[in-house]
Amino acid sequence: MTQPAPKIQSMNYLYLLCQILFLVVLHLVFYYSGSDEPALWAAMSYLVIAYGLRYFIPVDHRKGMRALRQGNYEQALVDFEKSFYFFSKYLWIDRFRMFTVFSVSKLCYREMAMVNKAFTLVCLDRKEEAKALYEVCLKEYPKNNIAYYGLKML
Repeated sequence: MTQPAPKIQSMNYLYLLCQILFLVVLHLVFYYSGSDEPALWAAMSYLVIAYGLRYFIPVDHRKGMRALRQGNYEQALVDFEKSFYFFSKYLWIDRFRMFTVFSVSKLCYREMAMVNKAFTLVCLDRKEEAKALYEVCLKEYPKNNIAYYGLKML
């Protein structure tokens, strides 16, 4: 039986505030356009935009998380590597993830790909590779507690 992957979420409250303000702006747009139900239309628009962006942009990240949950670690490694490559190639998508993916996470997708790949390597008992990847992650993102504690555990 496989151990479930830990779920760690850290939120950037400024990003959350911006998302709430976007929802308010949508409400105002529908209100002043004469809509009968501006709150309903604003909420539906927000949800379509948010889920659409989260579904179509971080595809490899989602595939990697699904493979990790299913215990398919080799496939998870491939998917996290693809995710890392995508967000490295298009840094602006990751940098402005509040707007491009509607993410309120403190961690960027490149950072998540690195720690998820390192965690997957630990699950495959490839601890030296995981240790090296955690160290690379900490050099690039010194405040990453996941990499810090992952490295301490190894």
